[in-house]
Amino acid sequence: MDACRDAVQWTGPELGTEDGYALRTAVVVGHDHCGFDRFATLPVGTEVVATTPRGTFTYRVYANHVSPGRGTPSQGLYWGDLTLQSCVGPNTGFSYLMRT
Repeated sequence: MDACRDAVQWTGPELGTEDGYALRTAVVVGHDHCGFDRFATLPVGTEVVATTPRGTFTYRVYANHVSPGRGTPSQGLYWGDLTLQSCVGPNTGFSYLMRT
């Protein structure tokens, strides 16, 4: 993760096997100083394509949330099929996505 080349799947099921309705959310994080701060502020409706060794998957952003503090506890903050997380200034931000 410190190499700043790629974002890292932090927790949850492998992409493509997630199920937000069953609270099986995949979480991908990236350092804000590597440009991944955009993860937290993607406009609702934005399509995100993730390419993995298992295949290519498309997701759509349905909501965002910013929580005070960096490295905030994630309890209750992972939703949907995929949550993208990064620091945003002094805070931690999240974009919530569903697979299309």
